[in-house]
Amino acid sequence: MTKEDILKKFSESANTSILTEELKQAAARIQLKGVIGSSAAFISATSYQHVHKANLIILADKEEAAYFLNDLENLIGEENVLFFPASYRMPYEHEEIDNANILLRAEVLNKINTGKKHICVVTYPEALVEKVVTKSHLTKNTLELKRGEKISIDFIADVLHEYDFDRVDYVLEPGQFSIRGGIVDIFSFSNEHPYRVEFLGNEVDSIRSFDSISQLSLHQLTYCTIIPNVQTKLLQESRQTFFEFIPEQSIIWLKHFQLTLDRIEKGFQLAETAYANLKSVIAQLSPEELYVNKDVFSKQVLQFPLVEFGNHFSLKPTQTITYNFSPQPSFNKNFGLLNDNLKGNSRNGLTNIIFADAAKQIERLYKIFEDISPKKEGESQLFTPILLSIHEGFIDNELKLACYTDHQLFDRYHRFRLKNSFNKKNEALTLKELKGLNPGDYITHIDYGVGRYGGLETIEVNGKMQETIRLVYKDYDIVNISIHSLHRIAKYSGKEGTEPKINKLGTNAWATLKQKTKKKVKEIAYDLIQLYA
Repeated sequence: MTKEDILKKFSESANTSILTEELKQAAARIQLKGVIGSSAAFISATSYQHVHKANLIILADKEEAAYFLNDLENLIGEENVLFFPASYRMPYEHEEIDNANILLRAEVLNKINTGKKHICVVTYPEALVEKVVTKSHLTKNTLELKRGEKISIDFIADVLHEYDFDRVDYVLEPGQFSIRGGIVDIFSFSNEHPYRVEFLGNEVDSIRSFDSISQLSLHQLTYCTIIPNVQTKLLQESRQTFFEFIPEQSIIWLKHFQLTLDRIEKGFQLAETAYANLKSVIAQLSPEELYVNKDVFSKQVLQFPLVEFGNHFSLKPTQTITYNFSPQPSFNKNFGLLNDNLKGNSRNGLTNIIFADAAKQIERLYKIFEDISPKKEGESQLFTPILLSIHEGFIDNELKLACYTDHQLFDRYHRFRLKNSFNKKNEALTLKELKGLNPGDYITHIDYGVGRYGGLETIEVNGKMQETIRLVYKDYDIVNISIHSLHRIAKYSGKEGTEPKINKLGTNAWATLKQKTKKKVKEIAYDLIQLYA
């Protein structure tokens, strides 16, 4: 059995038929009762596959929303799910803006504004209390570049300055751009990776996304969309609620309506207090213009088809759907008890499924069960493994599925994962570290060995000017390394107080040293394996 098989079973259930049919009604108010663990994600994933509308899923807080997000990403694909977080740590403290969250919010607004109607957005009350830039203003402040179009680099620079982008030597985070000859790097607030736009004269020759740390290209693109920081840019512009921004007839999924209202009101009151304590309110919009109170929220959310789920219900339903789910039992790492439970499930006609983050966890379980109760010839497997991460297991007594998670079985903490790629600044020799090097510092290149850093040098390559890193080797041999090949060099680290031996180009000394080192590492690894065994 696979993930697709499980989703198909959910799709074919009577409850799914009722749910999808009811969601076609504009005034739908559906209560899902008996929903437990990650079963809510399976239900919404199935609904997403059948009803081609935008879905806004509101959870109680950021952590709960992040776990739900990860479940959905694994079930229907990351490209179909977006996270909409809060941008401010505190209202009116614009210097406390979290750039990672700004990027995620802008990505959602950009996707909706460019016409993506069939999408899932996962969020929480503190994010929805903030109003967003209007669609018309976002369109006015959007720059789209297409491969093959004619546009001048100077014009792009002027637009980016108007967007309050900072011109830097190398882009490291959103809101920055650089120009090196016919190459323009731009870190838009609409994408988790920066764009590299190459020109032939005034024509866009190629567009690709790249990793700002390694400088490696990621994807070739036909176009890219550049938008500014929509939270701090032009704060005097009119704002609208997120419900006014999303497509009409979007489906709202809401866990605990009253708790959501209470947190919306708390967020609005915090904004009012912060506004009252401002030393100057000049050039600051009022809380009513920037934030949403619970009355506005309640009125607007009820204009959409709405699905309530969880343990608390507040709205009068047009349809109530009751599921027969049970929680994953707690075994406290008692695998004998787990073994008996799985066998009992099988006798009762349930299919046992264990979701695991890694194959080694499945292998570990097989060995444990083999030690507890060796499998007899012809005996079927106790469970079906699926390499997929979900947050919380459940038993579907109607579909006869016992869906367990490996981290619950092993009592291991399950960490959620959110996009934050541009903050990986300490994993390699970064551009920032490169700018801090001094001529004469020792550098190791994976192919050429240890040399000295000779500074940055602009040279002509195939008729184009490119910035390179100058490395000096023995006998003053020079190697120029493209700035796009940072992943192949590192600052030399060796025994403190001793100078390394500079390698000579054209010899086998460096290759021999690497081979000896690999052999030594393998020997150490083998010794460690023997020791642990």
